[in-house]
Amino acid sequence: MNRVGLSIKRFFSNSSIYVPYVLLAILIVLVVSTFLSRFGYQSLFGVSVVISDSMEPALRRGDIVIYFRESFTLGDIVIYCLTPNHCIAHRVVDFMVLDTVNGDRLLIITKGDNVDSLDPPIEIEKIIGKVVFVMAREIWIPLLAVAVAYLVRDILKTLVLGYSYAILFIVIFATVLSVYSTIPRPINAEPVKPSLVRLAGVYFQLDSCTLSIRYINAIPMILTEVEVNSTKVDIVDFNPREIVVKPGEDLLRKAFEYREPLVIKIEALLNRVGRLSGEYPILIGGLDPQISFVNGILIARNLNCFPITINISIRYLDNNSWLWINRSYVIDGFSQIVIEPPKYAEIAYVYVYWLNQGEVKWLGLPMKIR
Repeated sequence: MNRVGLSIKRFFSNSSIYVPYVLLAILIVLVVSTFLSRFGYQSLFGVSVVISDSMEPALRRGDIVIYFRESFTLGDIVIYCLTPNHCIAHRVVDFMVLDTVNGDRLLIITKGDNVDSLDPPIEIEKIIGKVVFVMAREIWIPLLAVAVAYLVRDILKTLVLGYSYAILFIVIFATVLSVYSTIPRPINAEPVKPSLVRLAGVYFQLDSCTLSIRYINAIPMILTEVEVNSTKVDIVDFNPREIVVKPGEDLLRKAFEYREPLVIKIEALLNRVGRLSGEYPILIGGLDPQISFVNGILIARNLNCFPITINISIRYLDNNSWLWINRSYVIDGFSQIVIEPPKYAEIAYVYVYWLNQGEVKWLGLPMKIR
């Protein structure tokens, strides 16, 4: 038993000689890998210290994160660097594809768990790694203090600072500089002009006479102005992915009758990124009026939400003379008009004319036969 105890004691006594060299090797690998990743070179992993509260409670100020260069997906925490000494560790919340003249570019949308707004989109090439391990500040700070105390004790015992200790202190100093550097001035994102994303579509809702302007993306719209044919329109409903506006009735009537496209001009601010801007034409379709007779009375129903114009000509026989009545009527949306034949008409024929997409349509029917 005594021999075994002495052997174990001798092993730990001798192994303590190699502790500085093991620490030295580990620190050198960490420093080299971290510097490579910070300056845009390929590296397998790196280490960094959290210096903000934007990711609490997942990452707290003072925690150490170790990241590896590997694939990531929604929900992962990734690290990207704006400058070699200013990196951000945030969670991936969305991917987006930007259509450019040089082809499609994949962008990453990130967000801090402790903040409400999204980060500006970043290119996937700027991601230097995915966080795979977090060491709490309550663990690594005491360990570092113990390691430093151990080294100081050995230095005081030997009275001579060996080369290994000198190199070790240099590496520790470089590590601190690389992973806990001073915070630079804030970097302001430049607005992106013109549109950062394309609209998903502009849709006309025939039941409510509203225009729905939609786009699909993780970047919310925060302020929006919409014009229809150079006329500012009121916003009926608004959310970060859709704007609903209601154009004037006269604009809709002309668009339906004369095939005049509505030109939708939108100026929308995208959260912290840029703006969505452009003009988008849309044609307004609709239904023909419904013409019917009930007991010799003409009923013209407008099945659209916007007003339409109809022209009614009545040719009738009165006292052996053929006469004409010509009138124009504007029928409000989802409304109807009732036209009776002339009081003293012996015979009457009615002709109804209207426009649909620039095309003249008509219907002629006998209205009264003696």
